[in-house]
Amino acid sequence: MESPAAILDEVRGFLDGLRREWPEVFLRRRPRTRFRSAPSVAAMPAAPRSAPAEGGLEAHFHARASFWAERLGVTFGAVRVKDQRSLWGSCSRRGNLNFNWRLSLAPSEVQDYVVIHELAHRLEMNHSRDFWAVVERVCVQHKAHRRWLRKNGARLYGVSRPVPRAS
Repeated sequence: MESPAAILDEVRGFLDGLRREWPEVFLRRRPRTRFRSAPSVAAMPAAPRSAPAEGGLEAHFHARASFWAERLGVTFGAVRVKDQRSLWGSCSRRGNLNFNWRLSLAPSEVQDYVVIHELAHRLEMNHSRDFWAVVERVCVQHKAHRRWLRKNGARLYGVSRPVPRAS
């Protein structure tokens, strides 16, 4: 008998195959629920189970940044969502945070990792050992999330920005 984790991995693989073959179906109507593995980020609250609506991405990432900023003991400025060509996120010297809208298509744990990564730059504006120690303090599985982005990032970059619907 297969373990529940093995069954979930098989289901995820099947769904990933469907997403590759018919991405337009998954972009139009995202499922209301998502299979989630055990939390890999310390004390992570439930994030939205599907990508926020087009107009709500800045609010979504602002809420995630507020949650994690409190835990890291940092502040931040404005939060913007952009159509970035090569970055998942960035943090300016003034503390303004930018996130790629495609990040909203990634699992919530990966989204939180990127938010934590950018907020860690408020303490260390580099990628030194001290920086990674800050990230690891609240995101123990950060290496797995980085691997996920490396493995799946090209697929996310292949997704076109949805056209806003007329009201």
